[in-house]
Amino acid sequence: MAAQARAITLPTLPEPLEACASQTALVVIDMQNGYLSPGGYLDLAGFDVSGTPPVIERAAQVLQAARRAGLMVVHAQNGWSLSLAEAGPRHSPMEGLAAPGTEAVTP
Repeated sequence: MAAQARAITLPTLPEPLEACASQTALVVIDMQNGYLSPGGYLDLAGFDVSGTPPVIERAAQVLQAARRAGLMVVHAQNGWSLSLAEAGPRHSPMEGLAAPGTEAVTP
C-alpha cells in the first residue's frame, strides 16, 4: 500500500496555502554576505544595506520552520569570478570592486 502524502498548511495571506510536504521545497535565493552585510559588494557599490538585519532574522525563522516541517531546503547562490567579469561592462555599479590584479574582460 502506498504511503499517504503528508499535507501541510502554510499560514499565508490572504489565505492559508495547502501543500504536500513531500512535493514542497523552500528555495532561498542569494542570502549571502555580498548582498546583505556591511563590507559586502553591494555595500561597497554604495547600496544601503542597513535594513538587512530584520530580513536575515525573518529568513532564519522561515528556514527553521521549514526544516521542522520536514521540507526540503534549497539554497541558490549567485557567484562571481575574482575579476567580476560577469557584473557587466565598465561603468557598471561593480566597476572598481574586482580583486586586485584581475581585470574584467568585457565585449
